[in-house]
Parts: sequence; structure tokens; C-alpha cells
Amino acid sequence: MKLSLIAAASLAALLVGCGNSEEAKNDPPVETPPTAEPAPTAPPRQLVDGKVLPTSPVNLITDPAFTLIDQQAGYGSFLAFYEGGFRRFEMQKEFDSRSPVGFAGSIAVIKPDAATDKSSDPVILLASFLGGAGPFHAQVWASKSNAAGEPVDFPTDGSALTASVMDGDPDRGEAFDLKPVDNAVKKAGARTWVLLRADVTKPLSKGGFFVVRTGTKGGHVQLAGPEVTTEQIKVGQAVMGRVSSYVSAPRALTQSERTAIVKYRSLPPRLVPAGAIGGKTAD
Repeated sequence: MKLSLIAAASLAALLVGCGNSEEAKNDPPVETPPTAEPAPTAPPRQLVDGKVLPTSPVNLITDPAFTLIDQQAGYGSFLAFYEGGFRRFEMQKEFDSRSPVGFAGSIAVIKPDAATDKSSDPVILLASFLGGAGPFHAQVWASKSNAAGEPVDFPTDGSALTASVMDGDPDRGEAFDLKPVDNAVKKAGARTWVLLRADVTKPLSKGGFFVVRTGTKGGHVQLAGPEVTTEQIKVGQAVMGRVSSYVSAPRALTQSERTAIVKYRSLPPRLVPAGAIGGKTAD
């Protein structure tokens, strides 16, 4: 009797097990959750060269970072005029850490009134510097935007900008034009910066002027790091004895350039009181 009960129980357990097995076969498969997509990796960070000064420490141009724009004006500062009639032109400055001067200073922005993408009034800007026996080495970075301020290609044929070093004598002085340096281009996003350079072997006994003239082809022009150095200065060895193919041949000053030098020297200095911030006196 006990064996019969045990056999019956075993048979029932077997039937139950079979039933569960059949039910398990009919159950829908368990879906495996999708594997999470890996988070996109951030682009690698890039180091940017930091500078204490925007140019060489022996730069003869006293305001290469355009700090004095809208503030003091006098010997050594940049002044600008519209070439037609020589009305004063108010330059603007912007800070752009991606420019050739990095974090060390601002860049100058030349935005002629009513400029379009195809036409603009020409502007001439200049700054005086101490001369001497030389030789002198001059350079400046330049870029171009359309009338909306968007970067465009910088033409190197002189239609957008010409830069020159000039003798301080408006009557018998000469000019030395800067030329684009081959392969000396810096990219900052969509913006292109082109380096212009000239080596001047003639003495500038009556001082000199660093002069930039914009064209009439429209848009805006940006300038960074204007520099004039001389081999007379014995510090800053990095700027001495540069072997260059950019020796500039002299040319006669144009009437517009003569007028700009005379106007520059005739304007009275404009000084900002001590403690002034941004042209306004601090409380």
C-alpha cells in the first residue's frame, strides 16, 4: 500500500513537472535590454600659447595692443582718418583670444561707415615711433570680414589693405611697403590671419610712422600685433640679425600719406585723467 502511494505521488510530481515545462515553452522570451550607447567623447582640449606682451618687448610701437583707442591720443598712439577729406575715423577694438596676439591684447577693427560687401570708404591709420640708424623690421597681422562681421578670405593683392613704414619727413621722406609672408597664415575657426612684413635698411633719422591704408572693396579689416624693431637695441636677441627676403625698396610718399603725417603731428594730445576707466572718471 505504501509503495502504491509513493508511486502515485511520484507520477503526480512528474505530470506537474511536465505541465510546467510545457508552460515554460509557451512563455514569451525575456527581452534583453538594449546596450546603452557610449556617451560621445568630448574633443580633445588644445593648449593655446599665452603671452605677456602682444609683440616683442623691444617694439618701437608703443601701443601694439591698441589700448589707447577711445582713450588717450598723442605721440605713439594710433590715429585714423577717412582719406577723403581727412575726417577723423574712430577705430574700434575687440578682444579675441584666438588672434595672433592671444590673451596679451586687443585687435583693431576698421569698420568704415556704410560699408557694404562690395564698397567701402578708404581709411588711413598711423602711429609714430622713434627712428634711428636701423635696420628696422616691421610686421603686422591682418584679417578681413564682410559687412556683417563674418570672416572672409584675405586678398593679398593689396586691395583690402596696404601697410608701410614711412620716414618721418613728409616732404622728402620715403615709404617701405610690407609684403605677405609666404605660408605665414594662422587659422582661428573660419578666420584667416595673414602676416605682412618688411625689412628697412635705410636710417630713419627723423623718426618713422607705421601706416595702414584700407581699400575700397568693401567689408571690414582686423589688425593684430603691429611691430617695428631695430637692431640698435641690444636686448631681445630673438629680433636681431633676421635673415629675410623681405627687404623693402623705397618709394615716394603719396600726397595722402604726406597729409596724414601732417595731420597726425598737428592734432593736440588727448589725455585721460588718472583713475579714469574706459574714458570715464572712476568714483
